[in-house]
Amino acid sequence: MARDRDTAINSYITDMISLEDHIEKALKGQINDLKDYPDMAAEVRQAHQLVEHHLSDLRAIADRRKAGGVTETVKRAGAAVAGVAAGVIDLVRTEGLPKNLRDDYTALSLATISYAMLYTTAAGLGEREVAELAQQHHRDYAGVVTRLNTLVPESVLRYLSEEGLPVQQSVLSEVSRTIKSAWEGEAGATARAGEGVAARGI
Repeated sequence: MARDRDTAINSYITDMISLEDHIEKALKGQINDLKDYPDMAAEVRQAHQLVEHHLSDLRAIADRRKAGGVTETVKRAGAAVAGVAAGVIDLVRTEGLPKNLRDDYTALSLATISYAMLYTTAAGLGEREVAELAQQHHRDYAGVVTRLNTLVPESVLRYLSEEGLPVQQSVLSEVSRTIKSAWEGEAGATARAGEGVAARGI
């Protein structure tokens, strides 16, 4: 059955509230778990505050649009995060700090691309208020995910060192440069591809 414009956008908004609610609970639980790592806990606390702000924004716009409740999608949002995480669980079997940050990266990456979808939907359907909100939230999370690209390798080396393994801390700068270079290179390639499409008038 075809949906009208409001129904299509409202369904995205309620899904994002559910996903953000799931992430908020996960981050809140981590803050105490990371008490032995005050610098990392500060990053998670900052991300948690961002999630709370997002939830406030989303609930306000949902109320204005009379988007309805979100209880029916909470479990689905949680399952989505868990499902993505399950795909990498056998690749990284570390516990504690690295695992927490890896799970944060997974959940926030899912939220980031979900906001890209909401932004595209709202912009495509002429709903500028929703589009601008989704754009801001997408930008917020892109920044957090970028920082996690640096924090996760650092946390892995710290964890390995605490396990008594002979870690070469000097590789951190090399790893950080490699990751940064990969992202910058991909961003450049994507921009060039976009310019090519525009030039061809596609």
